[in-house]
Amino acid sequence: MAKGNGAGGGFLAGFLIGAVIGGAAAVLLTQEETLDRLAGKAREAGDFAMGATGDIRGKVGDVTSQWQSSVSELYERGRQVVESARANIDAAVAEGRSAAEETADDLQRKADG
Repeated sequence: MAKGNGAGGGFLAGFLIGAVIGGAAAVLLTQEETLDRLAGKAREAGDFAMGATGDIRGKVGDVTSQWQSSVSELYERGRQVVESARANIDAAVAEGRSAAEETADDLQRKADG
């Protein structure tokens, strides 16, 4: 009978060792699966961030292009206004000179005459 009790104790010890090893393996595998899931989620988040960044870059580029176009148009309009004003001033100066010359000629004729 002593052999029967010893065999039962060995079985129980083997069962406990197996359970501990199995539990440790389950924990390690579960941790590995969790790490894989976390890594996958991190990759997904990174891809999403890259996509969002690309969208933002595109929108900023579009807005920048529109601003540059608007600034170019405003510059051209301003240049045209300045040229028009310069032409008006030049014409007014020419008229003033002409009128001054006529007045000087009239005064000279009156003085001579």
